[in-house]
Amino acid sequence: MRLLLLAHGPSVHTRRWARALAARGHEIRLLTADPDPSSGLEAKTIGRAWPVAALRYASGLGAVRDELRAFRPDATLAHFVPNYGFLAALAGARPLVVVPWGSDLLVNAGRTLLHRARVRYTLRRADLVHVDAEVLAEAAVALGAEPARVWCRAWGVDDAAFAPPRPAARAGAPGPLRVLWTRHLEPVYDPLTFIDALGLLRKRGVPFQALLAGEGSLRPDVEARIAREEVASGVTLLGMVPAERLRQLYHEGDLYVSLSRSDSTSQSLLEAMAARLFPIVSDIPGNREWITHRRHGYLVPVGDAEATACALLEAARDPHADEIRERAFRDAVARARFSETVSQLEARLRALAS
Repeated sequence: MRLLLLAHGPSVHTRRWARALAARGHEIRLLTADPDPSSGLEAKTIGRAWPVAALRYASGLGAVRDELRAFRPDATLAHFVPNYGFLAALAGARPLVVVPWGSDLLVNAGRTLLHRARVRYTLRRADLVHVDAEVLAEAAVALGAEPARVWCRAWGVDDAAFAPPRPAARAGAPGPLRVLWTRHLEPVYDPLTFIDALGLLRKRGVPFQALLAGEGSLRPDVEARIAREEVASGVTLLGMVPAERLRQLYHEGDLYVSLSRSDSTSQSLLEAMAARLFPIVSDIPGNREWITHRRHGYLVPVGDAEATACALLEAARDPHADEIRERAFRDAVARARFSETVSQLEARLRALAS
């Protein structure tokens, strides 16, 4: 099939989807307002370099229409609703598959009436809306998507991520807690609460080694909080790391922490489950679809440093830690293989194209 893909060029998710579909023999044409030469993907840049993002995307409408006429795709896939999804809908792409990423429906759509109207316009013109969580499916329907056109399936993790079983749990073993954080340093992921929790562990005399693999606008605040809580000796800010290094980090840690204030299905959570890390995540709907408290990991209240610190310490001592890790791993195997998601998407694309 000829597939037109509209998505953010620098995103690892864009690279992943484009390569997976191309590997199955489909001809992929990527349109993006933000090209990334280092991605290795052939892409056409759309829109002018206006300082205002909305104008930059709007100025690409003609280029999208031209590509639809020239390329004649069997289907168009647009990732993220407010910009690429809206642009594809305005251009009249059909059949159109819109792929929300979470915040576009759970956060952005509620900002103003204009934001809501833009999302509603896009979802109503989509032939398929691929969401990765039930909470996102509910939001899509509430915002105007036809229920029969909403497909809920987690993107999933690469099969290679399901490594051989980890060594025996370190519960009760000497040495510091090895804690991994892989979210961006942005307000929605609440890294400051995580640093506060580590500060509480320090005050209680609990040794730890926390690795933060991520970057973002809050990095200066995170550095200041690390200094205030006097945890610099136990915290390493790695910034963005390559995929292979990230996979290695998953297999070197003991505990995984994500304190998102809003999320659908977290890719990093699925990766942690696949690597048999012990998940400690915020108690929000998107996480509850994967983590049942004390069965697949621990849930902690949003923004609660004390609860997070207690969960870290308890998880390290939990006599059932191995069982919890294994249960989470089995769920990831059963529900979150990326190869199976691509196969199911491919079948739906063929049905739409026919």
